Amino acid sequence: MTQLFAAEGGTYNPELGEFVNDVHVHLAAIIHDYKPTLSLVYIPKKDQSGFEKPWAIVEKDPRFQKESIIRYISTEEMKNPAAIPAWLFEGDQDKHGKNHVLERIENQVRAQQLLELKRQEEELEDMIDHVEFFVSGGREKLHTIRFDKHTKVERG
Repeated sequence: MTQLFAAEGGTYNPELGEFVNDVHVHLAAIIHDYKPTLSLVYIPKKDQSGFEKPWAIVEKDPRFQKESIIRYISTEEMKNPAAIPAWLFEGDQDKHGKNHVLERIENQVRAQQLLELKRQEEELEDMIDHVEFFVSGGREKLHTIRFDKHTKVERG
C-alpha cells in the first residue's frame, strides 16, 4: 500500500500517473490530526487488480511497529468524505468508552427490529381486513364466497 490519494481532479502525481484529489489530501490530514497513529492509504489503479475498496484507514501501533487496517473504503464511500471521520469519531473507544459504542450499536439493532415489527404489524392488519371482508360476505353480502373454481366457503 502507498500513502497517496488519487482520484479525478486536483493535482497530477507523476509517480502514480493519476490525479491527486485535494479533498482526499484534506481527509488524510484530518484523520492524521485526529489520531497521529492513523493514516489514509490508497492502492493505485495500476496495482488494484479488481479490488473493490482501494482505500483503507491504517493504524500503526508505535509499541510494536505493526500496522493494521481498521477499515477498507470503496470509491463510492469516498464520494462522501465527511462520513469517514464521522465513523471514526463515533467508534473511538478511547474518547467515548466501550459502553457508549455498545449502546449506539444496540440502539441501531433496536431501530431495525422496530422497523421489522412495524412491517409485520401492517401485514397482520391487512390479513385481518381480508378475513373480516370474507366473513361479512363481501360487498354484496353473499352467503357463499368463491375463491376459485374448486374452493367455495359458506358463511355460517
